[in-house]
Parts: sequence; structure tokens; C-alpha cells
Amino acid sequence: MVKLRVRELAQEKVYHLLSLTSGVSEEAIRTYATQTTDDFKKISIALNWPVTEPGVTQVFQMLDPVKAKDMAVDLLGTASDISPDDIQKYANENTDFNITEKIEDLKKIAKALDVETVELVKPRETREGVRLKLNELAQDKQISLKELANQSQVDFSIICFYSSQPIENKKLTQEPFHTNLSKISVALNCSLEDLQHKEKVDLPPTMLRVQEFLEVTDLNIKDLSLLTGVNSEFIDLIATNPIDLRNIPSWGEEKVICEIICKFLHCTCN
Repeated sequence: MVKLRVRELAQEKVYHLLSLTSGVSEEAIRTYATQTTDDFKKISIALNWPVTEPGVTQVFQMLDPVKAKDMAVDLLGTASDISPDDIQKYANENTDFNITEKIEDLKKIAKALDVETVELVKPRETREGVRLKLNELAQDKQISLKELANQSQVDFSIICFYSSQPIENKKLTQEPFHTNLSKISVALNCSLEDLQHKEKVDLPPTMLRVQEFLEVTDLNIKDLSLLTGVNSEFIDLIATNPIDLRNIPSWGEEKVICEIICKFLHCTCN
């Protein structure tokens, strides 16, 4: 018997689900910029809203990230062709499920969410983490993450990791996290507390098989750093910290970083 992360994943993927149910591209939904009257009509129909001016207003409200989450589970039910009552049961994070009995529904849900079926399973034990507000604070200062790396003298790959991945709470006071975050806070003219989102998050369950790779190849982190050109501290990060796989594409500016991650994931993305 297992617990599921259906609600959590549906909320994270709400724009993807809205795209599936409306036929409007996810990019258009996210950026608003390419929205047309026809697009709004399609979205309104998918949400069972009247195709009127008030309906369009509701669409704009729906596109707000916070408000969108309220509709996520219903959209998932539509996208996966699972009844409203059943999808609400799957979204109940306190309910246990027998995988054998529910596997066909779980496959439908995973397909609609564009995730591996195993990702639906909620770990019994979770570690609490915190997300850092580097993107928001850098934008407020009108500087890029690359510029933030230069000003703070913290390697750009580390800045990318901190800006996209949750960090375990206890590590914030450990080295090299504490020193790096201190440098970043000076560059952004803010406190260490200002760097952190107030809302705590559960760390993702995925760990890259970096240590296994090092053992099989008889390499150490310094060797791998020299061979790949990737900062050794970054390699240590991805070897010892859980990874939110959905945020890996945000590291695309550093192609070599994506390449090393793909090596451990055995994937061939662009």
C-alpha cells in the first residue's frame, strides 16, 4: 500500500494539463503573449466557463499561478479520463492505494502529467527543504544570474543549482553553503533570511547515481571535474543532494552541466 503525490504533481503541471484539455500550447498559456480570442474560447470551454467577457476574466484569473492550482485536480481528471470522484480519491494524500488494483488508472494519470508512473508514489519519509529566491532578487536588482555569479564570486553552476533546487534546511548553516549564501546575500544587498522563501518544501526523492558512477569508473570528484570541465563543488552538489528533475532544463545555459546530468540519467535531451 502506498500514498500518492497526485495533487502535488497536478498543481505543478497545471499549465500542461490546461494545454491538454484546451488544445492551446503550454507556452502560450504560460506567457499570455500569444493568447487570442479563439484561444480563450477553447480554454473557457475546457473549464466549462461561458465564452463571454466574464469568462475571459476567469481565464486570466485561472492563469495566475496560485489560483490555477485550485483547478489542477479537476483538469487532471479530464485529461486522464478518470471520473471526478475517483480523481479526488487519488488526490487525497492521506489515502493508501494498492498498486496492483489501481495500476491502469495510475498509468493514465502519469501519461496525462507526462511523468513516469513511479513518480506518482509519495515517499513515506520526507526531508524538509527550502527554496531560494535568487531569480526574483536578481530580477529586482536588474541583473542576470550570470552577473550575480560574477559579483558574488560563486560559480555560475552553483548559482543555477541554488536558484532551481530546494536545499535541505540543515545544510544552510553548513559549508560550503553558508559561505556561498553569505557571498550571494552581499551581492544582492540582502540578509540570509531574505534569500529564503518562507514556505518550506519537501525535498524531491530522486538522487543521481554519481557516486555509483565514480566507483565504477574508479574516478574521484576532482578527476571528473577535470575531465568534464564542470566545477567540482557542483558535482558534489548533484552527488549528495536530491534533484528536482522538472527544473533541470533551466540549467540549459550551461550545456556541459546538462551533459553531465544526462550521463547519470542516461537520457539524450537537447
